[in-house]
Amino acid sequence: MSAPASQQPAPQQPAPEQPNPEQGPPAVVEALNLSLVGPEGPVFHDVTLAVRPGLVTVVAGPGGSGRSSLLLALCGRMRGCTGTVEVLGRVVRSGRDLRALRRRTSVARISDVVLPEARLTVAESVVERALLDGVRPADAERAFAAAEDLLGTPLDRSAVAERLTAYEQTVLAVALALVGPADLVVLDDLDADLDTADQRRLLDALVRLAAAGPALLASTTERASVPDAAVLVPLAPPQEP
Repeated sequence: MSAPASQQPAPQQPAPEQPNPEQGPPAVVEALNLSLVGPEGPVFHDVTLAVRPGLVTVVAGPGGSGRSSLLLALCGRMRGCTGTVEVLGRVVRSGRDLRALRRRTSVARISDVVLPEARLTVAESVVERALLDGVRPADAERAFAAAEDLLGTPLDRSAVAERLTAYEQTVLAVALALVGPADLVVLDDLDADLDTADQRRLLDALVRLAAAGPALLASTTERASVPDAAVLVPLAPPQEP
């Protein structure tokens, strides 16, 4: 049944840009026409994207475009979505599938919901993440150090997290997410408190990291800082029906 002429259907989100999502390895997680409506209206609408291993996928949109909620949905931590989510080609249909998706993903930072404990030192943060992820502390430290090396930013183990620079706090969050095994690492608000130069520096580091490890899914409000080596997914605020 067609909609009344006075109502305009919500616009579809633009397709992801460069590189071509039809090329390369199978997607770690893929969304097709994914939408979410909350108590106050649409959160995001009709999003289609594929997050592939070896690549950084960046969701770029202004405030109110649903970036954080979309990232939560793609790592199995947001219920109520319509559309399709696939993990390595298998459609997510049940709570069991969602739990399996969560096990495959590691969240570095999501808004103010998931982030490193501000009052812990870097060393204490590694130990805490090891306990949460069920990893031996020695193995966690080795994985953390390897992530630091790829990111190009060694961190003082005695430094308190809240006293690190904004750039170092983001590096800490990402490196902690790599303490345990994961197919996908998720980083919200990569541009938080960073100038354009540091955003580009961070994205270049994430590209290096993704090439050597899990797929990376990130969000930003600053589309212009996303390099050609990353997959850009523009996200517009949904319109009211």
